[in-house]
Amino acid sequence: MFTMKKIIASTLLGVMLVQSASPSYALNLTEKQKNIQQKQAQNSTEQRKANTSIQQREQDITLEEQKLNDLESELQDIINEVTQKKAEIRTTQKKIAQIQTQIKEFQKKMSSQKTLMEERMVTMQKNGGSSINWAEFIFGSKDFGDLVSRMITAGTIQENDQELFKEYQSTKNKLQIAKAELDTEKDKLISQKEELENSQKKLNGKIKVRAAQIKKLEAEKIQFTSKLVSLQQMESTLQEQEKSIQAEIEAQRLEEQAKIRTKEAARKAAEAKSAEKNEISENKASLEKSPNSEKVVNTSKTTDSLASPTSGGVFQRPTSGIVTQGWGPAGGANGYSFHNALDTAGPVGTPIMAAQTGTVTRAGWGGPYGNHVIITHVIGGQVWTTLYAHMSSLSVSAGQRVTRGQNIGAMGSTGNSTGSHLHFEVHRGNYSYSATSAGNTVNPSQFF
Repeated sequence: MFTMKKIIASTLLGVMLVQSASPSYALNLTEKQKNIQQKQAQNSTEQRKANTSIQQREQDITLEEQKLNDLESELQDIINEVTQKKAEIRTTQKKIAQIQTQIKEFQKKMSSQKTLMEERMVTMQKNGGSSINWAEFIFGSKDFGDLVSRMITAGTIQENDQELFKEYQSTKNKLQIAKAELDTEKDKLISQKEELENSQKKLNGKIKVRAAQIKKLEAEKIQFTSKLVSLQQMESTLQEQEKSIQAEIEAQRLEEQAKIRTKEAARKAAEAKSAEKNEISENKASLEKSPNSEKVVNTSKTTDSLASPTSGGVFQRPTSGIVTQGWGPAGGANGYSFHNALDTAGPVGTPIMAAQTGTVTRAGWGGPYGNHVIITHVIGGQVWTTLYAHMSSLSVSAGQRVTRGQNIGAMGSTGNSTGSHLHFEVHRGNYSYSATSAGNTVNPSQFF
């Protein structure tokens, strides 16, 4: 009878343990799931609002692209103008060189002709008899050309010599024309070089404007793409995180049931051993015909649960290295005025571990984060999210459950990164990003 009572009591206690271990725990997690669903609805509203903004941004980008195309056309016109000016200058320089060559030839020819004419005039004077006053002819002339003109006018030169003097005069005229043309071309060259310089200045100005517009357009496209990707990724992450929370809840429920079954089995074994001892004692007492009273031993139940977040030890440091940037306000040079993570630098390939047991929500490539992993944790009914970014490789996949300290990948410099490091975020609740405030992130350092 005593043994049967013990068995019935044990069975009832086991049922009570199973029934009483999870209601408040499940209620807590259900409330967290509702919060996640509310965040999803809020994000969907934000995404609808952002879509209107994105459409306007697309129109702005199209307008900027049109302006850039117009500028490209203007720039090409100026480039063509500069090219044409340079070609004109080369043509003028070539023509000047040709004229200078002609002048040298004329000057050489005139020198030969002058020598020959001087010889002819000396001969004519020696063969005198002429009434011409040669002294007046020679010394009264302004120059050698004037002398020739006087002699031709006076008809004192024989017919066969006249042609020589006329050729000299013709060469002289050609030389004067060539020199005048040379001066004109030199003036033209100076003007062309000034025009080229102005065109070059205009070209350099347009190039600077073009570079500024391209930079502005690229920045707008990056901002546009980042906003779009951020919203899409946020929606996807929230959906995946809800699945992760459910998976984590189920995994912890099964773990808790396994602990209960283990404790129950241990308790039953202990009670069976105690019952066996009592039965031996009863039998012995019966034999001695000495009455014995039953003593009921009350067994108190205990249950294990994960500790709530405290100032230390809740999460382990996910990697080794040098902290290069902490959690907190930032200068804004990299596109954010609040850095909501802890950056730890190290060689490419440095192992990265899960900071706490949880379910992998996302593992893959994701825009500015590059290769990254998001893990959802449920600790004492509180949902936490950790993010590990810029990894060179991943060793886990979405939906996989990982344990604290388990390797999830290696350090790298993928995405928006200037060097090998781990960007580590801790969110109290579901994942949510803000470039201007902490949002729901907390300083990871307080948990190590």
